[in-house]
Amino acid sequence: MLIRHQFIIRVTRTLMAAAMTAGLFCPPAAAQIGTIAADDLEQCRLAESMAELRLRACTTVIEDNQQIPEVRAEAFLNRGMAKEALGDSAGAISDYSEGLKLNPKYRLLYHRRGLAYEQQGDPELAIKDFSQAIQLDPTDSEALVLRGLTYASQGELQLALRDYEAALTETPDDDMVLVLRGEVREELGQTESARADYRRALELNPQNTEAKQGLERLSATKRD
Repeated sequence: MLIRHQFIIRVTRTLMAAAMTAGLFCPPAAAQIGTIAADDLEQCRLAESMAELRLRACTTVIEDNQQIPEVRAEAFLNRGMAKEALGDSAGAISDYSEGLKLNPKYRLLYHRRGLAYEQQGDPELAIKDFSQAIQLDPTDSEALVLRGLTYASQGELQLALRDYEAALTETPDDDMVLVLRGEVREELGQTESARADYRRALELNPQNTEAKQGLERLSATKRD
C-alpha cells in the first residue's frame, strides 16, 4: 500500500524533527562529547550519510563510554537505521533494544523497533512496541497510526479504526490518516463514512491519489 509506505517515511522525519526541537539531536556540550571526534558524532547523526559510513561513525560513538546515555541511545538508533538500510533487520532490532536500555523513554526507538519487528513478520511484538510508545505519550498520533496499520494487516479492523480515530483527534487534517480510516470503513461496509473520509482527504490534498482511487471504487460499487 503506497500510503502506508509514505506514512512510515513521514514518521521518521516528523519524530526526528521533534527530537531536534527537544534538544536530543543538538550538538552536546564539550563535556558530553567524550573522546570521540566531532566528525564522528555529526556523521552518525546525518540521515543523508551512506549507510556504511553512518554505521562506522555510530559505532565509534557507542563505544565511547564517556558519552551520556542519551547520546549513546541516539547512536544506537542511528546505527540501527543504517543496519536496516543494509538489510540487517535483526541487527537493527538489537541496536534499538540496546538504545532503549539507555533511554527507555525514547519513543522513536519503539517506533523503529516496532517497524522492524513487523518487517520480520512479528506483528505481536510490533504492536507491543507501538503500544509502549502510546503509553509514554497517549497523543502520539504516529504510534497510533502505526499500530492501526499493524492491526489492519492482521484483519483487526475495529481495532485499527479505533486507533485511526484516536490519531485524527490529535491531527484532524491529516489526509493520509483520513484515507487509512476511509479504507477500513470501506472494508467494514461503512460506505458513506468512507466516502466522507476520501472527500475530506482530497479537500486537504487534491494530489492524494489513494483518496481519488477510493472514491472511484465506491462509485463503481454503487453503479454495480
